[in-house]
Amino acid sequence: MDTADVYIRCQDRMLSLAEDLTPEQRTTPVPALPAWNVQQTYAHLAGICADVAADRVSPPADDETTARQVVERAHLDLAQICAAWREDTPALLRVFATRKRARYSLPALDLWHHENDVRGALGMDAQTLDADQLAHFTVGGLARTWSPELPGARVAATDTGQEWILGRGEDRDALRWSATAFELARASTGRRTPDQVRAMDWSGDPAPVLEYLSTLPVPEVELRV
Repeated sequence: MDTADVYIRCQDRMLSLAEDLTPEQRTTPVPALPAWNVQQTYAHLAGICADVAADRVSPPADDETTARQVVERAHLDLAQICAAWREDTPALLRVFATRKRARYSLPALDLWHHENDVRGALGMDAQTLDADQLAHFTVGGLARTWSPELPGARVAATDTGQEWILGRGEDRDALRWSATAFELARASTGRRTPDQVRAMDWSGDPAPVLEYLSTLPVPEVELRV
């Protein structure tokens, strides 16, 4: 994943969106992030940027850390949160340039998903740019770590032509999962319920592998984006 480019594009859109949010929109709950509203989501994004840039946190951040990030910025308004986020970004970009372990791409993955979490909360359409890169990051990660004890599966992005094979045994074609790169990216990062994933295009019964297809806990409610 081109971490810096993905991050900058997402941040530019999020900062632009923040300028036009009404007070009601800023306090809108985010269903994908049940503990937070829209402004608190921005506070977390500013916080993870500052923490990783200052080497206080090595991604991924745990729940205690992300909660602290929100609490520390509770006294700020959204404009102040965004200004601090923008100020800390050059230092984070230097981290991206110098630390090449996959974990240091997680702030970009986090931001891309939270952008769509916020858009969904506000009734906006999905933002699908860079979905191919996000799908490759997470589904490709599943392919590298897939347990040999699980049935194999072939995963295909219907709109980009990307394909990944989960498993290395003779049964790696036992299942086939097809969806857009956006849906694969969202599903493999805890943004689709098991029922939503099951309803996608499958050949074969996905039941034995459903709980292993997401790298994060799945939502309790179906998300619209």
